[in-house]
Amino acid sequence: MLQRRRALILALGLLGACRDADSSGTSSSAPSFPPSSAGASGCFGPNQVFSAPQTPVQVPLATLVLGPYSQVTAAADAELLYVTGADATVFALDVTGPVPVETEVVGLGAVAFHLTTLHGIATTPELSGLAVLDATHLVLVEHASNTLLTCERATQDVLADYAGLPSEIPGFADGLGSSARFSFGAPTRIAATGEAESSVLVADVGNHALRLVLSSGGVAFVTTLAGTGTFGFANGSLAASAFDTPSGVTLGCNETVIVSERGDNGFGQRLRSVQISAASPFGGWFGSAATLAGTGTAGSSEGTASTALLSAPVSPLSTAGGELYWIDSGTGVLRRRQASGSCDCPLALDCATAVATPDFPAGHDFSLTQTSSGVLYVLDATDGVLWRVTP
Repeated sequence: MLQRRRALILALGLLGACRDADSSGTSSSAPSFPPSSAGASGCFGPNQVFSAPQTPVQVPLATLVLGPYSQVTAAADAELLYVTGADATVFALDVTGPVPVETEVVGLGAVAFHLTTLHGIATTPELSGLAVLDATHLVLVEHASNTLLTCERATQDVLADYAGLPSEIPGFADGLGSSARFSFGAPTRIAATGEAESSVLVADVGNHALRLVLSSGGVAFVTTLAGTGTFGFANGSLAASAFDTPSGVTLGCNETVIVSERGDNGFGQRLRSVQISAASPFGGWFGSAATLAGTGTAGSSEGTASTALLSAPVSPLSTAGGELYWIDSGTGVLRRRQASGSCDCPLALDCATAVATPDFPAGHDFSLTQTSSGVLYVLDATDGVLWRVTP
C-alpha cells in the first residue's frame, strides 16, 4: 500500500534522504502503479487494426504553433489532446471532428513570468512532456528550471510548482519535491498513475534514470526507481540497473513501468520494463529491469524481444489489449510489440519497406499518444506537424 508508505515517509522524517527508504517494517509492500483513468498514461485504448500500407494524415492547426520540444498526450474523458507548443504554451485540442477545436491552456509568457517572479530564472522556458494528472490538472516538464509544473485544465494560466528545485543547473537528488533535482537537457516524457492522489513517473533523460514523484496531502517526494545517474546498460536488480537516455515512460496493464531508451551514448536502442517489488530498508527499491525489445544495435526490424532491432525509440504507449506502440525516431517508423512479444512495423508491409519509405521523417523528435476511441496521434516537433493515424 502506497498511500500508507507515503504517510510513513513523511511521518518518519526521511524526506532528506538520497533515496526513498521505509524502515517502518512495511518495506515488503510494493508500490502500486495503476494506469491513469484521467489520461493516456498506459493500458489505455484498444489495440490497433491497420491496413498496410497505411499513410498518416496531417492534422490542420489554426493558431497552435509547435516548437522543438513539443509533445502530445490524450485525456481519457473525451476525444481531447493536450499539446505543449512553442514558447512554453499549452493547448487543448478537441479532435472530435476532422479539424481540431483549439483552446489555449497556458498562454505566451505565463511560464516565463512564473519562473522569473518566483525563482529569478530568466532563461527562456521550454515545455516538453506532459501528462493528465487528474480531472483538473496537467503536469508539465519545464527545461529552463529542470522542474515539473502543474497547470489547470479549465482555467488559463494557473501554474504551480510540482517537483524539483528550480535551477538552470541540472542536478540529481531525491527528497522533498521542492529540493529534489532533475536533469532535463532534452525533451522527455512523464506518466501519471491512477491512484486517488496520482503519482508521476519521470523519464529523467539527463540523469539516465527513472524517477517517481509521490504526493500526499499536497506534499511531493521524489525517489529514484532505477538508474544510477550515469549512462550504460544493465538489467537485473534495480540497484545495479543502468539506462542510456531514457526519454519515454508509460504503464503496462500489469503495473509494470515501460521505458524507451533513445541511446545517445551507444547503450540504448531498447524498450525496457521495470518491475518494483518493495522499498529497500537501505534506500531505493527492490525489483528488476528487463528488456522487452531491442538488442542495443540501431535499426528497425521485425523479430522477437531478443532479435528485433530498434532505432532511438521514443514515446511508448500501452493498449488495454497488451500491445505496445512507439516511434523509432532514428528511422521515422511507427513500431508495435504485440502481446506475443513479436515486433513489427504495422503501417508498412514489412520493416524493410518502412525504413525505405518511412512513415515520418527520420531523425526527428516525436511523441505519440492514443485517444480512447483508438486513434493514434504523432507529433513531429522538428517540423512542427501533428499527424493522425486512424485504424
